[in-house]
Amino acid sequence: MLLRDGTALVQRWCELHSIILPEVEIKAGSKPDFGTCAYYRNNKIFIWPDACARIGTAGRQWSYPGYVVDRTPYGVLAHELGHHVEGAHGAQGGVVAKAWRQETEDPPLTGYCPNDNEWFAEMFRLFVTNTELLHLLRPGTWSLLAQRWPYRAEKRHWNEILS
Repeated sequence: MLLRDGTALVQRWCELHSIILPEVEIKAGSKPDFGTCAYYRNNKIFIWPDACARIGTAGRQWSYPGYVVDRTPYGVLAHELGHHVEGAHGAQGGVVAKAWRQETEDPPLTGYCPNDNEWFAEMFRLFVTNTELLHLLRPGTWSLLAQRWPYRAEKRHWNEILS
């Protein structure tokens, strides 16, 4: 269900913003390339759903669709869409991410932000899955994202998404 909903979110968001839809290749098993459950290359998202997190709400296992930490297939697809969108706007190599990170001085959203590209993809993930929550947590980054991509694929209030 989270894979299906994540794929639908990617499609809906790309259609709203007239961005070429990336191909999504679903891989079987739990032995992904590069030790990650997904990655983006050349207009294609590769995802191993069995290697992604399941919904968890306790301690270090916390991962929930639309929350700050979302390593479920739903959140992972939104994160990889962030890499696609950044590339689709001529910003490969983190040009937009680096500039926006410096402009906002916003700290990373999660611990998975070793560089500007991942910082952007994590911010973008929450922007796409729960825009109001990102607005509350990182208003500077939210403002830049909302100016560039004003159409929301997710319209529910942040706490309704998490309920």
